[in-house]
Amino acid sequence: MKLGLIIPLFNEAELITEVVASIDATLEQANIPYTLVLVNNGSQDDTGVLVDDLAQAPSIQALHLRQNAGYGGGILAGIAFLEQQGLPDVIGWCWGDGQISPRAIPPLFQACAQGTPIAKAVRTERQDGALRQVVTTSYSMVMKTLGCTISDVNGCPKLMTKEAFLTLQPSSTDWFLDAEVVLGAQARGWEIATEQVTMRPRTAGRSKVRWTTLGEFAWNLARWRVQNRL
Repeated sequence: MKLGLIIPLFNEAELITEVVASIDATLEQANIPYTLVLVNNGSQDDTGVLVDDLAQAPSIQALHLRQNAGYGGGILAGIAFLEQQGLPDVIGWCWGDGQISPRAIPPLFQACAQGTPIAKAVRTERQDGALRQVVTTSYSMVMKTLGCTISDVNGCPKLMTKEAFLTLQPSSTDWFLDAEVVLGAQARGWEIATEQVTMRPRTAGRSKVRWTTLGEFAWNLARWRVQNRL
C-alpha cells in the first residue's frame, strides 16, 4: 500500500527543508511507499523556491498556488493534484511547521492499511503558544456538545483510506476541514484510530492560527449542523 501525504505551506521557508527531510527519513525507515505533495499555498517568501528544490527527489512533488487558498483549500488542492495521477491507498495531510514529530505517521498509516477508515494524532501534551491552545480547547468543547467522542478534532497528521475520502468528499477550504472529516466519520459510525503526540513549540516562523479562526469555525459548524439537520 502507498501513502499520499499533503503538506500545505504558507511562508515556511525557515522550516520546510528540515521538516521534509525529517518526514522523508521517517517514512523511508518505516519502509512505507509514499508521495509527498508540497503545496506552496501562495507564499510570499522563498517557500516556492525551496519546494521546487525539494521536488527534485522522486518521492516529492510540488504544487504552487498563486494565491493562498486557505488551510483546507491548500490540502484539497494537493489531494486533487494526486487524484490526477490516481489516488494512493492511503491519503492524508500534516503540518509543515515541525511541531509534531513525523514518528506519528507510520502507526497511523498501519492502522489505515489494516482497514481503519481514519487515523489521526491526538495532542496529549502542548508546548505551543497560548492562542493555539485556546482555539483548540474551544474547538473541543463545541465538538463535545455535538456528541463528538474524539478528542483533539484538529490533531494532525490525519490519514484515511482512499475509500473513506471518496465517501466523505470533504469540501471545507478553511480550518473546518479537520472537523468536517471527524464529524463525517462519526456520523457514519466509523472507527477512528488515534496516536498520542506532543505539540512542540515552533523553532521558526509564525503560527497561522488567529482569533478569527474561532469565528470561521463557529460559522462553518452552524452551516454543517443545518446541512446535516443536527
